[in-house]
Amino acid sequence: MVSRENSVILVCIVVAVVLLFAITEFATPPVWVGGAVLIGVGVLLPLAINGYLDRSGK
Repeated sequence: MVSRENSVILVCIVVAVVLLFAITEFATPPVWVGGAVLIGVGVLLPLAINGYLDRSGK
């Protein structure tokens, strides 16, 4: 069975990849935007969500 933390991380990584694809497909962003999206949505967002859920006891 997949833990809650792993589920949150997996969903955030999928969202980050889809968002990165959409940004590069429909716009011409600077090179750093791809890294910022992957780090922000794929790493920092799941850390924040899991931290919140741990503190709230869910």
